[in-house]
Amino acid sequence: MIAALLDQLARHRDRPVARAPDLAFGAEEAPPWTQLASLALQQAALQAVYLVLPALIGAAFGRSPSEIVSFLCLSIVTMALTALTQTLTRGPIGSGYALPSIPAPAFVGAYLLAADHGVGLGGAGALMLVAGLCGAIFGALVPRLQALVPTEVAGVVVLLIGISLLPRAYAAAAGDPAVAATAVVPPEFVAFACLAVMMAFSLARGALARFAVLWGGGLGCIACIALGLVDPEAREQIAAQPWLALPTPVLPDFAAFDLGLLPAFLITLLASLASWSGDLIALQRAGDGKWRRPDPTPIRRGMVAQSLGFALAGLIGSVPPSSSSACVGLAIATRTLSRRVPIAAAGLLLALACCPKLVELVVLLPDPVKAAMLFHVCCFMIAAGCRLVTARMLDERRTFAVGLGLAAGVGAMIVPDLFARTLHVAFAAPVSAGAMVAILINLATLRLVVRRAAFTIPVGPGLQQALSDRLEALGGTWGARQATIDATQHALIELAELLAMRGHAAIAVQAQYDEDFVTIAVRFPGDALPPPSAQPDITDLEGALAAQEAFALWMATRRAERHEQTRLGDGSNELRLTFAD
Repeated sequence: MIAALLDQLARHRDRPVARAPDLAFGAEEAPPWTQLASLALQQAALQAVYLVLPALIGAAFGRSPSEIVSFLCLSIVTMALTALTQTLTRGPIGSGYALPSIPAPAFVGAYLLAADHGVGLGGAGALMLVAGLCGAIFGALVPRLQALVPTEVAGVVVLLIGISLLPRAYAAAAGDPAVAATAVVPPEFVAFACLAVMMAFSLARGALARFAVLWGGGLGCIACIALGLVDPEAREQIAAQPWLALPTPVLPDFAAFDLGLLPAFLITLLASLASWSGDLIALQRAGDGKWRRPDPTPIRRGMVAQSLGFALAGLIGSVPPSSSSACVGLAIATRTLSRRVPIAAAGLLLALACCPKLVELVVLLPDPVKAAMLFHVCCFMIAAGCRLVTARMLDERRTFAVGLGLAAGVGAMIVPDLFARTLHVAFAAPVSAGAMVAILINLATLRLVVRRAAFTIPVGPGLQQALSDRLEALGGTWGARQATIDATQHALIELAELLAMRGHAAIAVQAQYDEDFVTIAVRFPGDALPPPSAQPDITDLEGALAAQEAFALWMATRRAERHEQTRLGDGSNELRLTFAD
């Protein structure tokens, strides 16, 4: 079994990659050291924005300021090591892509739930260790994760993460009442002014936009110091921290392991797997000039690497690492997919993790600045969730999964006592409740998705318009992606023209939709069609009839996930094409 599992992750299964023509630097290429340094600094800066999350979690567990600093340092170490693991090019672990990590926003709710139930960081680490090992096994074995956690369900989770952080952001904006009482300007005014500065830099685009949060945070800190909105003991706390020190791990405490909280960690992990898959596919698509569909093997290895990062977080007592969609977006925007960038950024982060005095600055950020950074994070997470939810047309089934999932998550925020009384404690947190409802509705109604249609289209004038009208109507009814419908229409047009060359007056089509795939089957009498051209050449269109047909069949099948041709009992043939949706 282990040998079969390792074979599923073997690198010889990876599809050949053709370098995208517009890349500045591919995965294997090394940017000049000046560009590498600036790109790594930008990436580390984006990752540092999310360090406010482990600081929030450490405070929720009642840790002292020095313990929160150590917790932050351990989280930075986990982020850096997980990113390095992703860049591996040998062995069964690591996608081989430049996939940086951040403290997982999805697990803020799970950790806060553990803190509320007095589990402690050691107990939460034990839960995280078990969840990470389960994720590594799950990511390696499950063949169709997308069917279990489709894009819109992952969008519900991401959306709820952003929404669930808003109360914390508003609480930080109000600030410490004792400090706010003596302040010249109310802290909430400073918080929203700081957020406005971040927005202004972001909208300015260019080099400044990449450091918008750092600019806004820096100016916000200066304003808070001038207005007396800082902790009066901040200077002493910074002075008490050494310049160089290794963080102290918090080992998992299995004596405090709460089996009742494990489902909350596992459900959040399940949604995280879908999110990582999306980031890995985005990098895969950006780097391959001939990309047609996801290559599952490196995605599996990437999910295993990320899950082992979760296990490491549980082992040393830190916040688990999640893939950074913001850093992925930056890499694609700069057309730089070189693995050396996250390696250099990881080096910067590991150096930062050994400098408690600098990390203490993150812990002691003034409340208005923390609020602005949390609002900034929330904005992008809510927007990312909305994009995922609406990536496919929402039919009635998806509408219920999304709507009731969001209703459950928001309801757990509005009336937490009701959810605590009626649900297991593990599902009382907003993200856990929403994810559970959305996943269960998706699974319960999955069998209702399979839909079929049969139609005949005459070959000749008006063929393209007739196919377009028919498929657009089916796509709207089924809720399939427009790109999938376009690929299906293109294939049918090529097949119709091919069959017209053989003298057929019409094509009979059977279409089927089952959530992740659109399948079309075209039946026709006579001889079977030749296999698609293995090495298509435009000159085939001027060659023998068999070469023309092979080229046309390549055109029809090139965007299909798979295709097969069978001989039926009545002497006719059936060509079946499947398109991933």
